[in-house]
Amino acid sequence: MLPLGREEFGVEGSWIVSKPLFALGNDLSPERPTSGPDPTMRLSDFVVRLEAIAASSTNPLAIWRAGEVMPLPDLGPLGGPVALAPTLGAAVRAYQRGFGALQSTSAVAFEVTDDTASFHYRILDNDIWPRRADAELTLGVVAGMVRRFAPEASHSCNVAFEHEPQAAGAALASHMGAVARVSETNAISFPARLLDRPATAAMPDTTAAFRQAMHGLQVQIHADWMRQPASHRVLHTLLERIGQEATDQDAIARHLGVSRRTLRRQLDTEGTSFQELMEVCRRNVGLALLVRSDLPMIEIAMRLGYSDHTAFSRAFSRWFGASPRALRKAGSTVSVTT
Repeated sequence: MLPLGREEFGVEGSWIVSKPLFALGNDLSPERPTSGPDPTMRLSDFVVRLEAIAASSTNPLAIWRAGEVMPLPDLGPLGGPVALAPTLGAAVRAYQRGFGALQSTSAVAFEVTDDTASFHYRILDNDIWPRRADAELTLGVVAGMVRRFAPEASHSCNVAFEHEPQAAGAALASHMGAVARVSETNAISFPARLLDRPATAAMPDTTAAFRQAMHGLQVQIHADWMRQPASHRVLHTLLERIGQEATDQDAIARHLGVSRRTLRRQLDTEGTSFQELMEVCRRNVGLALLVRSDLPMIEIAMRLGYSDHTAFSRAFSRWFGASPRALRKAGSTVSVTT
């Protein structure tokens, strides 16, 4: 059966197209290949390199600005559809719907509420931390889209990060015209009225080409998703839904389009079970909430699906050899890979 370790969580299999690092022109960036398919790298390595690049720069906005001006071909397979988008709304939706072609083990969402449009992003593996620079780069790309379609709206965006903005906070506030908030997910929002803003009049109508490109990209993403082991798809779905939507076995099976019996058989074949994957999820998400938030213990327990605080405390004591209270006190010195 699967142990609750780093390899089984999937970090080693989490990947990202490495092209976004090319745009930074830094010694820590990988060498740009002259031909061949888009190369990928481990998501954890990408985040570490990006943090190092940010730390070595004297410009607190270096990573954010790199996202704003990133050449669309450096978004890998996602770049083509985004470049063909006829409106700002189509571009941001393409970025969200096609994100799975850029990197794995991540959750993205795009929503329009009243007069505000918002793009949300987070890496699902909470052991990849810190990841401030990654969030800045990802949201910076959306800010660049807004500037591309609506240059005059550059000060109409609001930003939220999982991290405290720290040194970059003041510079970003000046650049964007608003102070960055701290939230559970990274997000950038802008006026919904901008969604219909078309590309420049000088550009030809790309609507048909855009739809064709998006269809091909989504077919590719679905095929790649279905090639993943069932355990990977279950764990990804659990991490994305826990604390927000139903995570019982029936709900996850329905979401994946299979019966409970079929899902159980698939996981048995891979040497694991739904309960073990749920424990991996609870362990990863729960520890992050303990050491990176001020949420009350009982609220964390409820988010993780425990019926009471006792069951929550017993599980964490078994996994880490310490109570949730002691883990919170130890803070960032504890890792989910312990």
